[in-house]
Amino acid sequence: MPAARTIAAPADRPGTRQKKPVMLVLLPCGPVEREDVDFLMGALSARGMKVVIAVERKVPTATFNVARRQYRADVFLNMAQNEPGDQVLAVTNYDLYSGGLNFVFGLAESPGKSAVISLFRLRRGANEETFRCRAVKEAVHELGHTWGLSHCQNPRCVMHFSNSLEDTDRKEMDWCERCDRKL
Repeated sequence: MPAARTIAAPADRPGTRQKKPVMLVLLPCGPVEREDVDFLMGALSARGMKVVIAVERKVPTATFNVARRQYRADVFLNMAQNEPGDQVLAVTNYDLYSGGLNFVFGLAESPGKSAVISLFRLRRGANEETFRCRAVKEAVHELGHTWGLSHCQNPRCVMHFSNSLEDTDRKEMDWCERCDRKL
């Protein structure tokens, strides 16, 4: 994985008045490989975030849409919202959808506390390094939304909308200068 510059949560930036660092909670939802959650914890910690891992939560069966063979992403946001912590990122292996979209890699309150990423599609056609890069990009992207960032027109910025895995692979792991200034 390429070296990344430190991207701290907005409250950790110099000149802010908040006295304690933002606590990011990773919330495994359904069966998620521990090494995947540990890797995300390490990658996000290396970017200046204080990260802890919560106990795995079972996903309610009502979340599953039989006709689509997918899970509703908004239910994961609700689960994350009820978890203690400043920011909560739910992580799942289930395929997610939201609204009229065929699928989502992730979803977040913007701005807000909760976000979710799905590892399901990020594994497609990927070796371990590519999969992990995709997971970090999607995590940083959704956390950017929780801090109020919207989608960016720069296709290299992590905040650019990913309509496909090719879009995700093209993006960098960090915010562009314009998005970074917005924080």
